[in-house]
Amino acid sequence: MKILLRGAALLALFISQARAQEVQVPFDSAGKILVINQDLQKQLDLFPTYPHFLEAHLYREADSTYILEVTSFENSKLVKDRLPKSATAVTAIREDIEARLGSTTPTVKLDQSSRTKFLIWETLISFFGYAPALMSGFNYDNGSLYAGIELVIGGLGYLVPSVITEHAPMTDGEGSLALGGAFLGAAHGALIDILLSNGDPGREMGPFITAVSIGETGIGYAIASKNNMTEGTADIIRYGGLFGMMDGIGLGFAVNNSASGSLWSGLGLAGSAAGFAVGTAMANSQDYTRGNASVVLTAGIYGALLPPLLYASAISYNTNTNPATGLLLSGVAGNIGGILLAHSIVNGKHFSNAEGTAVILGTTAGYAIGLGLGYIIASGNNLNLSPWEFTIPTAIGTAAGFAISVMAIGNGTASPTTGWNFQANPGALMGALVPHHNVNPATVPPFFSACSSTLEMSGS
Repeated sequence: MKILLRGAALLALFISQARAQEVQVPFDSAGKILVINQDLQKQLDLFPTYPHFLEAHLYREADSTYILEVTSFENSKLVKDRLPKSATAVTAIREDIEARLGSTTPTVKLDQSSRTKFLIWETLISFFGYAPALMSGFNYDNGSLYAGIELVIGGLGYLVPSVITEHAPMTDGEGSLALGGAFLGAAHGALIDILLSNGDPGREMGPFITAVSIGETGIGYAIASKNNMTEGTADIIRYGGLFGMMDGIGLGFAVNNSASGSLWSGLGLAGSAAGFAVGTAMANSQDYTRGNASVVLTAGIYGALLPPLLYASAISYNTNTNPATGLLLSGVAGNIGGILLAHSIVNGKHFSNAEGTAVILGTTAGYAIGLGLGYIIASGNNLNLSPWEFTIPTAIGTAAGFAISVMAIGNGTASPTTGWNFQANPGALMGALVPHHNVNPATVPPFFSACSSTLEMSGS
């Protein structure tokens, strides 16, 4: 319990360092219109000078002035115009909107497009993750009792999230970052426990992992909701946290091949925080669709895989030489290089979900074909086998599969997406993000609302 409270307090401390400087306000006096999207713009025609209008938000500054933020897509780039407005001008805008709408004020439809996916994954995580993890913290001799409690926990893994999200938004962005928090939170919980126990965790590990995973699920939802994130933005941020954690652990063992638990777990946590910050910076620098994020994911995975293979072949790696440091460093370097390359490639492109999946499958197919050719080549040379017979075809096949897939798609067919407006706080333990504006509290369920409130503690 002390470990849990200590970790939660540390996380809350870092999160509470940031405070929103502007607050999102509605466009109408009834408080129902928080965003003017493309459908509402067609009805109101408020922004005729923006032919490729996407959406508009209204914010109140700390000095009681206002900012009208209009997002559009111009010359293959996402453009945000932030127009200062006085209180009088905002009153005129609201009166104009209400006059144009008359008695047909639109009702904001609750976006729960990702709720089903979220509930499916939460149910699976509960049955196969939370239930056994929680039970591992206790010593039960009665197998029937053990199984019964596990089933109850698994069932609650569907029932509880279902109830608290029944009347709450669950957009693709919110679902993505919430599930990212669930999976990465489990890994973070394990690393924190290993770090605080100096590499000697006890029975508390399973329950602690569960607690951190659930906590990061709520935090991920709150951050995505407060920043109106798209799925692509949420994806690239959580992929950053994943890759950063892997690279941090790799560096730990590169520094010391027999690294202590506290060393590699600490570097893993630091790497994940840095990865969240890098993912945030990448999302801030250009528009990300889910397909774009999938391209980065693919390049990061295979970038971490191929350089160690080439390095091992170059030195004829075997168990006698055991160059673990070089292999790990080459994997970290390849991962970072692959991410930066993919980030550059998808700049200005808008890959759909299907197109991003095509890049994953195309690259994997190239890898499989290359490796298969390596086996065919090696089959006729069993007495004088060279590792290059495998690695060269594999590397060429993987690179060719990736390049052909990306070039065949071109600029992509996904519509430009927007909605994010945030900055990184690299000091946060888990790479917590600093929101710029608030979500309508009436649309947030109690549990997630509590997480949102935590993010604004310093402002109260």
